[in-house]
Amino acid sequence: KGHRMSDLGIRVAFVTSERLYDEQRGQIRRTFGCPVANGYGGRDAGFIAHQCPAGGMHITAEDIVVEILDPNGRAMRDGESGEIVVTHLATGDFPFIRYRTGDIGVLDTKSCSCGRGLPLLKEIQGRSTDFLIARDGTVMHGLALVYILRDLPEVKAFKITQETLELTCVQVVLESVLTDDLRMKIVAGFKARLGADVGIEVEQVAEILPEKSGKFRYVISRLDATKRS
Repeated sequence: KGHRMSDLGIRVAFVTSERLYDEQRGQIRRTFGCPVANGYGGRDAGFIAHQCPAGGMHITAEDIVVEILDPNGRAMRDGESGEIVVTHLATGDFPFIRYRTGDIGVLDTKSCSCGRGLPLLKEIQGRSTDFLIARDGTVMHGLALVYILRDLPEVKAFKITQETLELTCVQVVLESVLTDDLRMKIVAGFKARLGADVGIEVEQVAEILPEKSGKFRYVISRLDATKRS
């Protein structure tokens, strides 16, 4: 409606629920004219970590234990990627012990410059189903394909679904019709990362619907990348 949002006096914008991408953080910061603070948690586990003004993602270690485990339940070293598993110390009526979140993350090896002294999550890489497997077995984050679509100005929204090692489907919302040239760009970019013999199906749709939870999923894999050796 033509109203400026950057002069409302908002001191900080807190975001949670979905992964915060760098482009989203920048857009929120520019729109509201304030810093953006990320929060991480789960419906069952509650809040797990909060971002401080210095940028560190501090684990609420006063009442929660966070571990990073491999697919066999072994603890990963700080700085190594694995599944985020939490034990909540403040849920006496219904305790959560080593609750598997399904998220992939990394504990930081350093402390934050703010001086709080709490352990840090260095990265929250996304859901285990956000990871894709190339035809040669290489495991990659879905961002490898997300950036292909985000670099195409014609694409306004999208959803990537890896059905099998041999087939990945791409739904796109476009400003106009899906041209052969655009289809070829998408297919070529995906094949370069997943494998030349992988089938890439591109479908134009009117809109991308959210999941039942209300969240939007940009990347879904029917394969379990966390169980790859």
